[in-house]
Amino acid sequence: MAQEEQPPPATEDGEQLPFTVFKLAGPVLVERLSVSVLSAVDAFLVGHYVGADGVAAVGISALLFWVPLAGAFGLDIATTAVIARDYGAGRTDSLERTLRASLLAAFLWGAVGTAVLWTLAGPLLSMMDAEPEVRAFGIEYIRAASLSFPLLLLMYAASGAMRGLGNTWIPMLMAIILNVVNAIVAFLLISGVIGIELEVLASGIGTAVGGAVGGGLAIIFLVRGIGPVRYRLKSALVTGWTEIRRLSNVGVPAGLEEVQFMLAFLVYTRLVSGLGTAAIAAHIIALRTLELAIAPGFAFGAAATTLVSRFLGARQPAIAERAAIITQIWAIGTMVVLGGLLAIFAPQFVGIFVDDQEVIDIGAKLLRIFAIAFPFMGLHASLGGALRGAGDVRYVLGVITVTAWLVRIPVAVVLVIVFGMGAPGAWIGATTENIVRGGLIWQRFRAGAWKEKVV
Repeated sequence: MAQEEQPPPATEDGEQLPFTVFKLAGPVLVERLSVSVLSAVDAFLVGHYVGADGVAAVGISALLFWVPLAGAFGLDIATTAVIARDYGAGRTDSLERTLRASLLAAFLWGAVGTAVLWTLAGPLLSMMDAEPEVRAFGIEYIRAASLSFPLLLLMYAASGAMRGLGNTWIPMLMAIILNVVNAIVAFLLISGVIGIELEVLASGIGTAVGGAVGGGLAIIFLVRGIGPVRYRLKSALVTGWTEIRRLSNVGVPAGLEEVQFMLAFLVYTRLVSGLGTAAIAAHIIALRTLELAIAPGFAFGAAATTLVSRFLGARQPAIAERAAIITQIWAIGTMVVLGGLLAIFAPQFVGIFVDDQEVIDIGAKLLRIFAIAFPFMGLHASLGGALRGAGDVRYVLGVITVTAWLVRIPVAVVLVIVFGMGAPGAWIGATTENIVRGGLIWQRFRAGAWKEKVV
């Protein structure tokens, strides 16, 4: 299995390109859906066995995870871009050193994340204005779930390496197994079927066990070998400054992109949490629903990252551009269809997670507002992935920084506080931000300077 699913090498005419796009994007879509289902399963189980307080606790806690997980995002993108560039250029000698550097950085960053979250769980939840019951549940969830961060982040880095080599099936398989393990463990510990009812703590334990299993599987697959790369445990600490520098050139801006956006998102969510438990529960459930709905756009973006980096490494910028355009067309088309379905069936989607009518009504309004942003999310997800693959990560960082802090939050503050529109006002701010971001990313891609970037 470890040697299969290599995409066709770069070709002069790119005749196999549409097939290659779908070959890469299909498993990535399933992988992203599996990761999103992980959050959805937590929300579903907690919503039905604990209630709105539990949903709010898990949702706010998961948002706090986004800041340390930003490092995983940066390493994932950087590892894909660097390995795909070298693989496309035929420089196989540096692949294993790059892999070792990425895995080592991921494990260490995960350990830091666990230590910080375990220590500061209470103060962080207080900062988010969580009500007492929500705060108590949240502390339990954060401390349990964060224990697996070193292995979970290692899995993210390994997945990035595999995608860079064109193998998207193994990351998909790991994500599915992680999700199944999480669901089984959480259900057994929260439902009482085995005589134990741990409430929100059950979800945290399920997340931790799933993450540990995912990291263990990643090591097993890499030790067996993926294409021309084999991870040797005895050399796990051996790497070079060249590989660290190249990963940092892409990974640090990509990680900062995620960090600053998540910080902005925490400020944004803090605005909603002050509106009461029903509003924050609806906000969290709407986010869980969106994670599933927007997965196709970001799957095509991941495919764009791999292919653009691969073809630029092979010095075929025209085919790299064509690959990006194909992913853009399919991402936008898919997102338009999904946005329409979300708008039509919004109450039913929210009702899957909770039976509180007030929460359902608010959540349906939020989803219908955000459905407008779906085509623009498809645009910036696909072309943003292309720019990252080209190494143009600092521009993407700048765009997301500007739109998050100067569009999303100001619009949300004005509509929520000045005009008293509640949670829907905050989501209008998010919709506006995505429209602006899509336009800026499209303009950068069209200019074409990304073709000259060096990774």
